[in-house]
Amino acid sequence: MDYTWHFQIVWDYRAVFVRGAIMTAQITFWATLIGLTLGLALGLMRRSEFFLLRAPAATFIELFRSTPALVQLVWIYYSLPILTGLQLSNTTSVSIGLGLHAAAYFAEIFRAGVNSISKGQWDAARAIGMSYSKAMRRIILPQAVRRMIPPFINEFASLIKLTTLGSALAVYELLHEANNLINNTYRPLEVYTVLALAFAVIIYPIIYASQRLEQRWQLRQ
Repeated sequence: MDYTWHFQIVWDYRAVFVRGAIMTAQITFWATLIGLTLGLALGLMRRSEFFLLRAPAATFIELFRSTPALVQLVWIYYSLPILTGLQLSNTTSVSIGLGLHAAAYFAEIFRAGVNSISKGQWDAARAIGMSYSKAMRRIILPQAVRRMIPPFINEFASLIKLTTLGSALAVYELLHEANNLINNTYRPLEVYTVLALAFAVIIYPIIYASQRLEQRWQLRQ
């Protein structure tokens, strides 16, 4: 195949990638904030002995884990206004949708982390008169969070990649900006190559940090 690469075109439009990267970072930040906050609440609710807390949390988690993220984003953007009259912008819809999607996975990470703490820790807390919430806050969560860090980082990396779904709602993140650039330059190979490298540069250090943390944790066992 006789093809001449012209990466100079991509360099000339580098501001497009910077703009897309900023939007990707903004969506990732808000989605992570929503996911962690809601995920902690859902994880604790799913561990509850009370059915009225456990059942809604389990339903939410399984619903968002069992349906495609793209379908969730489209539903929030197009269906929510019909049902509630509340019209969200495309960027807000993507941030909230990915946050809810991530919350289902963060909740399971929280639940697994708490469950990994031995029953003896709970018994010791009760023996000195601690309530459930106090034991959770002072004894269980500080130990569990350290074990949760590697899967949290992996989920965070996955969330960054999921931001590309925003292109379906015309959010100007990296993929959407790349597609617009291709329409203007007709150089898909160069643009997609640089796009792939950009995501690799962003995500690989995160994955590497997760692996290193996991290795350090295993050495301490």
